[in-house]
Amino acid sequence: MSAIAAAPGRIEISGKIFNPFSQAFIREPRATWQMLLRDYPIAYHRDLSMWIVNSHELCGEMLKNNVFSPNFMEWEHAPPPKADADKNDYDRTFDKSLFTVSTRDHLKLRKLTMPAFSKPVMGKIDGKIRDLVIECFDAIGDADTFDVYEAIATKLPVRSIARMVGVPTNMEGFFHDFAVGVVLATRPNLSPKERDAAVATTLPGLAFFKEQIAQRRALPHPGDDFLGSLVGASDNGESLDDYEILSIILALITAGSDTATDLHTYAMLGLLKHPEQYAKLQQRPELMENAIIELLRHGSMGKFPFFRFATQDTEFAGQQIKKGQCILINLSAAWHDPAKYPDWDRLDIERRLDGNLVFGAGAHFCIGTYLVRVQGGLMISEFMKRYPKATLVNGDGQIDYDYKHHNARRITRLMVQTNKGA
Repeated sequence: MSAIAAAPGRIEISGKIFNPFSQAFIREPRATWQMLLRDYPIAYHRDLSMWIVNSHELCGEMLKNNVFSPNFMEWEHAPPPKADADKNDYDRTFDKSLFTVSTRDHLKLRKLTMPAFSKPVMGKIDGKIRDLVIECFDAIGDADTFDVYEAIATKLPVRSIARMVGVPTNMEGFFHDFAVGVVLATRPNLSPKERDAAVATTLPGLAFFKEQIAQRRALPHPGDDFLGSLVGASDNGESLDDYEILSIILALITAGSDTATDLHTYAMLGLLKHPEQYAKLQQRPELMENAIIELLRHGSMGKFPFFRFATQDTEFAGQQIKKGQCILINLSAAWHDPAKYPDWDRLDIERRLDGNLVFGAGAHFCIGTYLVRVQGGLMISEFMKRYPKATLVNGDGQIDYDYKHHNARRITRLMVQTNKGA
């Protein structure tokens, strides 16, 4: 089906061309991505009421272009602004987030949060996550088969972030509900009612962290862990207020929980579907960091990876984009762009990945990058140590998906044969 020009020079598509909710697309999206890359590097999607940018080049340009903001409140259909007296903790935190503050305040937030991501602090988190990974695999034990999603992906990501930000073990279920609400709250593909419900689920978690911050501030020294580093951060008389600290926690949850859930399943699917790459990684563990980026690129699990919102009327790639319109930066397609990766469909853990967009680009480069890489590397390393001869059950892992997930082509079953006795 050809595109329809709704106005001179404007390219439009519909759900007949690209339907990210269809089961066929969720199971096998690559032909659709290649069609979008070939025919519609940028187009307006009538049914989704948003622009879609697909090519690697255009996605990179848009991520670095300040005309296109990650601030959800720039959207033409965003909820109306609230008076200060009517704002709840979520609203006040959102106002201080990396995605909404001015350029000056964004730089301030980035600078003051650097100590929380320092090597000593990250080293302590590595130790906490390592124990958690081992616990997960100890629970699997000597099973002949197990489900990667159930045994690993549903347990590690949120629990890892919970430990990173100091949530007690007995509150991890509470934290999970909080994290889900945080991820959902600013999705443009939700109804206002669904969004309000998501925001409501964040309020108990925000109250918990406000209390934790107050306790740290009352101490002679706030501590040298992640939360303590944020509370104690200062530079030339500037420090982080409570809502700025909360905004960093929310940014970390958004970056490190949802994405990491899919990393675990797609990483194991990619490696076990390509046993030569799995063997190579066992032989050359120094390739782990590159392998994780390549596994994320090759798996491309997102239905709706990144959103941006136009802050003014502008022309981009020959298209007239109006102020307030939403743009889907379709990184899942971009990572398979033949113009960037001629052998896009090949998994190669030694691939040169210069200029990749796996963790974004520009001022809003993913804040959870380190956590995702550490968590993924520890999980894959432990998996290889325990199950060096693992294969997918029936050759396909009896794979299944959550076809209604708001954002991802979420794998909900991936069965692995451990072959421990082989």
